[in-house]
Amino acid sequence: MFKQRLTDATGSLCHLAEIADINPETYSTKDNWEFVNYLDTSNITNGTIAEVQCIQPSQEKLPSRARRILRKNDIVYSTVRPNQLHYGIISNPLPNMLGSTGFAVIRSKRKTIPNEIIYLALTDPTFVEKMHQLAEQSVSTYPSIKPLDLNACVIPEPQQDDTDFTNAIITIFDSIASNNEENRRLAELRDTLLPRLMSGELDVSNLDI
Repeated sequence: MFKQRLTDATGSLCHLAEIADINPETYSTKDNWEFVNYLDTSNITNGTIAEVQCIQPSQEKLPSRARRILRKNDIVYSTVRPNQLHYGIISNPLPNMLGSTGFAVIRSKRKTIPNEIIYLALTDPTFVEKMHQLAEQSVSTYPSIKPLDLNACVIPEPQQDDTDFTNAIITIFDSIASNNEENRRLAELRDTLLPRLMSGELDVSNLDI
């Protein structure tokens, strides 16, 4: 649906740098957070977060790459091997959440073009393949792009009659985020109860099911 919208766009096309900030906030050890919730590039794939590491800097060393401050609805986009799809939207950020410097963090600066619309453009398979080809040409140790390379992404400037379309996209992303959060809670409940059931600590033999 979004790809067709981009193809059929009659208005102007915006480059990413025109409508969004890239890496808008950087954490410093002088900020002295008591704890950090750290997201590495390998821990998010195609919008799904597998793990967030909670770190207390007073007790363990904070990774040197833990520098990108993450806010609600920020987009994280790995600059290493883009074809591995290590990207997503931080719909439900944890307190004191940091991302790796291996991410480009994108944050919209226009209310008319929300992060969800930008995310769809950045994750379109054609654009991902373009970034992958660019990464293969890099002289780095690993195939990688620079954050500013993402400026090759173009997003259609919404027209006045695009409000319903934009709101529909936001609603879909909100539903996905709610479902993911519910799945996470259910997984935690399963992991808590299953060992107790298997060990016999919890007796369910008298339940009338």
